[in-house]
Amino acid sequence: MITFHPTLPVLVAVVGALALALCVWQLVAARGRRIAWLRRSLLVALAIAMAFRPALPGGEVPTASISARVFVVVDTSQSVAAEDWGGEPRLAGMQEDVVEIARSFAGADISVISFDSQALLRVPLTDDGSAVIEMVRALRPEIAQQSRGTSVAAARDLLRTELERSAAADPASPAIVFYLGDGEHTAEEPPQSFADVGGLVDRGLVLGYGTEQGGRMRISSFNPNEDRYLQDPAGGDAISRIDEGRLQSIASELGVSYLHRQPGLPLSDALGPMAALDGAANLDRTEEARLEVAWVLGLPIALLLAWEGLSLARSLRSTRGILRTEAP
Repeated sequence: MITFHPTLPVLVAVVGALALALCVWQLVAARGRRIAWLRRSLLVALAIAMAFRPALPGGEVPTASISARVFVVVDTSQSVAAEDWGGEPRLAGMQEDVVEIARSFAGADISVISFDSQALLRVPLTDDGSAVIEMVRALRPEIAQQSRGTSVAAARDLLRTELERSAAADPASPAIVFYLGDGEHTAEEPPQSFADVGGLVDRGLVLGYGTEQGGRMRISSFNPNEDRYLQDPAGGDAISRIDEGRLQSIASELGVSYLHRQPGLPLSDALGPMAALDGAANLDRTEEARLEVAWVLGLPIALLLAWEGLSLARSLRSTRGILRTEAP
C-alpha cells in the first residue's frame, strides 16, 4: 500500500501555490501571451489537484485485521458468461464471492489473478480491500475474438511466482488460495498439475460455478452494442457445462477443499472459521471506501503538455529563423 510522508501535502501545496501565483501574475501582466499563461495556469492547477489524489465515496469496507497472504484466482474465459447462475452469468456469482472473501479477510494482504487465454496479475498483494472489490466488479469475460482456448491451469505459473515472492518477503504469514472457475478446459494441451504449487499453500478453497445442464454464453465483444450468443458448429447456441471432476482434481493438487457454489448459498460460513485462524478482529467495524479518480485528470494534463510542447517547438523554429536572417 502506498504511503506518503506527512509533510508532502504541505510541500505540494506551497510549491503549487507559488507556481500558480507566478502563472496568474504572468497571465495578467503579459498582454500578448495570455493564452499561453492561461494554459500553464490550468496545467499547474490540475497537477496540484492530481497530487492530492481526489476520490469519490465507494461504500464501506471492513477494517478488521488479519495476518495472511490471500490469493484469489478468477476464471475470466468466455465460459464464465454462461447464464446458469440463477439466470445470470457465472461471473456474477464469482464477483459476489470475491467481495465476501475481501470482507472476511479484511486487513489481510489480498492479490487477484485472472486467467483466460493468459494469466494476468490484476491486483498485487495489498491490504486495500476497496481496491480489490472495485477491480473485481469491473472484470468482464474474455473478448470472444481474442479467445485461443483456455487451460484451467493457465494461472499456475503466475500463482506460483507470486506465492514464492510473497513467502520470501513475509514467511510468517500463511498463504491462502481461492480458485474460482467452472473447470471447462478448451486448450489443446492437457492442463498442468498444481501439485508443486500445493506445497506453498496453507489452506484455501476451489469454488465451482455452473450446472450440469449448462447455459448459453452471451458473446463478449469489442462492440458494446453487440448482443448475441456464442454458436456451436451446428449453428445452435453453444452450451457451457461445469466440469467438477477437473475442479476437484485442482483442489486435491492444491491440498484444499472443493465447494460447488449456488445462488443464495452464503460463502461466509466457509470463510469465517478460515479467517478466524489468522486473528480476525471485529468484522462489524467498517470505514468509508474511496474510489480514486486522480487518473481522470491525466488526460487533460497530457493534452495541455502536448499543446505546450507544440507551442515551444513553434517558438524555437521562429527563433532559428530570426537568427538565420540576422546572421552576416
